[in-house]
Amino acid sequence: MSTSDGAEPHPPASAESPPATYSTPSFNNLPLHTEMQMLAQYAYKQYKTRGDLDALEISTQCYRAAMGATEDDHPEKVDIISNLGVVLDTRFKCVGEHQDLEEAIFLRQLADALTPDDSPDKPSRLSNLAVSILSRFQREGRAEDLEEAIRLWTHADELIPNSHVLKPALLNNLGSSHQTRFEQLGKLEDLESAIALHARAADLTPDGHPGKPSLLNNSGNSHWTRFEQLGKLEDLESAIALHARAIDLTPDGHPNKPSLLNNSGNSHLTRFEQLGKLEDLESAIVLHARAVELTPDGHLDKPSWLNNSGNSHQTRFERLGLLEDLESAIKLYAHAVKLTPDGHPSKPGRLNNLANSLVHRYERTRDLKDLEKAIAHQSRAADLTPDGRPDKPTLLNNLGTMLQTKFEQSGSLDDLDQAITHLTNAVSLTPEGHSDKPRWLYNLGKSLLERFNEAGNVPDLEEAIRYSTCSVELLPKIHADRASNLRLLGILFDTRLRSPHAQADDATCAMEAFLEAMQHPNSHPLERLRACSQYTDLLSEFPHLFTTPPRLALLDAYKYALELVPRCIWLGNNVRGRYASKELPVIGRMVNDAVTATISAGEYGLALEWLEIGRAVVWSQVLQLRTPLDDLRRHHPQLADDLYNVSQALQHAASSPSSSLPLPTEPRKTQPSLEGHAQSSHTYALEYEKLITQIRELDGFKDFLLPKTLSQLAGACVSGPVVVINAHKSRCDALVLYGAGDIAHVPLPDLSLPLAKAIQKLLWDTLRAKRLLNRCRGTTRDEFEHDDRAGRVTAMDPPDLMRGILADLWNRVVKPIMDVVCTLIPSSATLPHVTWCPTGPLAFLPLHAAGIYPERKGTNTLSQTVADIAISSYTPTLKALLKPRTRLTASYTEYPKVLVVSQPDTPNCASIPETRTEAGIVMSLIEDSTPLDDTEGTIQSVLEGMATHDWVHLACHGVQNHTDPMSSAFALYDGRLTLSSLMSQHLPNADLAVLSACQTATGDEKLSEEAVHLAAGMLNAGYKSVIGTMWSISDYIAPEVMRVFYTVMAEQVKAGGELHPAYALHEAMKALHNKPGGVDDFIRWVPFVHFGL
Repeated sequence: MSTSDGAEPHPPASAESPPATYSTPSFNNLPLHTEMQMLAQYAYKQYKTRGDLDALEISTQCYRAAMGATEDDHPEKVDIISNLGVVLDTRFKCVGEHQDLEEAIFLRQLADALTPDDSPDKPSRLSNLAVSILSRFQREGRAEDLEEAIRLWTHADELIPNSHVLKPALLNNLGSSHQTRFEQLGKLEDLESAIALHARAADLTPDGHPGKPSLLNNSGNSHWTRFEQLGKLEDLESAIALHARAIDLTPDGHPNKPSLLNNSGNSHLTRFEQLGKLEDLESAIVLHARAVELTPDGHLDKPSWLNNSGNSHQTRFERLGLLEDLESAIKLYAHAVKLTPDGHPSKPGRLNNLANSLVHRYERTRDLKDLEKAIAHQSRAADLTPDGRPDKPTLLNNLGTMLQTKFEQSGSLDDLDQAITHLTNAVSLTPEGHSDKPRWLYNLGKSLLERFNEAGNVPDLEEAIRYSTCSVELLPKIHADRASNLRLLGILFDTRLRSPHAQADDATCAMEAFLEAMQHPNSHPLERLRACSQYTDLLSEFPHLFTTPPRLALLDAYKYALELVPRCIWLGNNVRGRYASKELPVIGRMVNDAVTATISAGEYGLALEWLEIGRAVVWSQVLQLRTPLDDLRRHHPQLADDLYNVSQALQHAASSPSSSLPLPTEPRKTQPSLEGHAQSSHTYALEYEKLITQIRELDGFKDFLLPKTLSQLAGACVSGPVVVINAHKSRCDALVLYGAGDIAHVPLPDLSLPLAKAIQKLLWDTLRAKRLLNRCRGTTRDEFEHDDRAGRVTAMDPPDLMRGILADLWNRVVKPIMDVVCTLIPSSATLPHVTWCPTGPLAFLPLHAAGIYPERKGTNTLSQTVADIAISSYTPTLKALLKPRTRLTASYTEYPKVLVVSQPDTPNCASIPETRTEAGIVMSLIEDSTPLDDTEGTIQSVLEGMATHDWVHLACHGVQNHTDPMSSAFALYDGRLTLSSLMSQHLPNADLAVLSACQTATGDEKLSEEAVHLAAGMLNAGYKSVIGTMWSISDYIAPEVMRVFYTVMAEQVKAGGELHPAYALHEAMKALHNKPGGVDDFIRWVPFVHFGL
């Protein structure tokens, strides 16, 4: 949601010559005009010292009296005129009365005209006039005002030598005006001029001069702006150093100290976003808080400092997820609004900012009161803005979109009607030719479509088509919004096509709009991908309506869509932002449709290739950055080094703070904390893409880092068949990759997507009811038998429900597949190894345990289970099985080095004492073991140990965070080792990870195609084989499992040859079946799973 405001955080860079002031007013029969001047000067000084607006009003009245008491030909008349201009300009900045500004400009123009060029006062009067004209530019945006300000300051600069006392101030003001013009036109030469002029101004001013801190501050601001543009860290470091020096030169009682503290806080906030060091964020919070504390509520700048303090708390909320930081931000924004008078030009924008922060909280808590308050503030912002103001349509548009959001929640047509009214007014207040006109028309058309869908009023649909058509016609062909506008137009024609009011050309018009949208090169890839989806849906559902073949056939359209996938989930965003994005679900649905279409067409190889493109997209990007560059380095060493360096920078950015869009603030240039980080990440991503393009143009490298072909994916089935299962609304199928890359197709007619979702929901509802998901607290074994590693006591599950779920999976999914698999592989004395790669809701179901498990009493039903005929593993993608074959698949010449981590008494978690027993079992079976028990098991020691050991065994609490999957974690002694931290690890020599913790392979049901869980995190960190758990496990069962598992693994090591962790886990599960409760105690044994080789 855009903001209409443009003000804040740095203080005004322009300096003007204030009226001369005296320490106290003293009158001894002086002329009236002199007495009035002295009173005016004294009052102005009181205002500057205390921020007292009453004193500023007295100064204004006294200067008016002095001007009235002075003859036109009096030599002091021009001074009085000039000083009254200064005071009126100051009052304008305080209360925002436009009349004050116009009068200040008039008086300063008069003073300038009355002052000859050879007068020593000429430069200061030119400068003061420029200050006021620049203020009018900032208010009204007239380019001629900015040009006039630059001309006036340039003229003033030409009139005085470097030694003149006003020279630094003039250079500073001229530099600031060039910086402003840069912000308007984007010409780097203006920014370079600003930096040079600000540097000269500071250099010409000695350290003891009272104006030196402000000049250093503005020099720092210009470096900061260049950093935002070019992403060079040295500019940011210069800004921080200059701001720090300005603070050091300013005593605590100085009135400028708060503004300097504020700017330094902004710089530290920016560096935090770049480097991710929490100490920078804490410094920003402290500096902003000090700026607020040192500034009384009546001071002009207090709202700005409050706003920026809110920004720093908002950033910490985004980094650490603490709701109290968001609450602090909202309070600070609210205080800023409260201190801003209704007539102030920044008031609407500050109300808009508060409204947007409340919407942010609404999105987190879903509390409708926040949305209501946001709408109220936005309404007030619009009411305070006259219709003639250029930002009024933007405020009305934002209000309309908020009301439409409310309608989506409430379903009230009254909300939608109000939204349409405001959006209509936004359109009517926007003149023809205005660049925002197409956007307002688009929003209006979209809301009219909503009302048609709700009420069925045909004129609404016709009006929506008219407005949407107009928005497309007005938008330039190269505009980035064009795909969005075209897609809406296509949706409107598609909607009419499906209604009783369809017209003959609706299908063709919709198809052409979608096709142009998906092929528009400058638009957002997600909009293009959505247009692809709607294009393919149209072709699939209404092929009979097209009298001529479409310009792009169905499979070609899907191919085009899949080529957009890497651009939708961009490397320039961090990983948490990528997982939280709207793109992944869209990609998942598109890939599901595309794979189903290829299966229907008998293109099974293409189906596997496409499935790989659309699954685990973010993991694939992370692994791509770690691709060995040996071949490239042999032929093109410099390119290899460049690509390596950029890849390293992007990997760092992957685990950095959120790159989501910042909340609107006042002004645009005061949002560097998020924008600076984004700019740097985007720069690296663009450089990475440029290098990849350059490399693919080289001989022998045309396929460099392109998606893998079927012939390359065939290596995934070296250790046995890989079964990929696709569940779609129209059909369900399995593809079995085996042998040298052959594919067997297995239809699954007894399975449907709704049924798969229902089975998954039934399982998860059962697990939640048994407290086996989500929570992380526990009690003791005495209370119940199942004390688990998520720190909960779990109830013994009645076996009938699980028995039914596993039987359904066997009959509908696994048995049809295994019937085919058994015909594809030669018979052997050992069980075959099958690796499952399920998609959609099937990714959360225990296929490895599917089977018919008869009740023990009074039944002759024979057991039929997948474990009887195969050893099962899982993989998130085929690519994950293509890792280099290290010692896991070759002979160990000596025992592997094993890191054994046990956490029996993790602070703030339930005690799980059997982890220590379990660790003892592992160390007794594996000779070369390194224990990290209890207090030794810190985040740093575990990460360091993982880097130096072949295997790692983690016996601790584990948590799958369903709100923020990247915060899923192992609970260690000093904190949580999160999935985001694991993502930053690269352990190419790691072999086996045993995650004897809860929910390490659970995943996030909203991201079913992304495998966002700890087991996948270990695979992607470099481990070839991972043991994980689909839900919480018992603290007293885990040691039994691990005793058998490591006994088998130790025997394999001694025997030499390949190691088979999946076989060892299979044997451990068989041993559990022979324990009390046996195979019927599904909750005990089913959650243990194997991933990888």
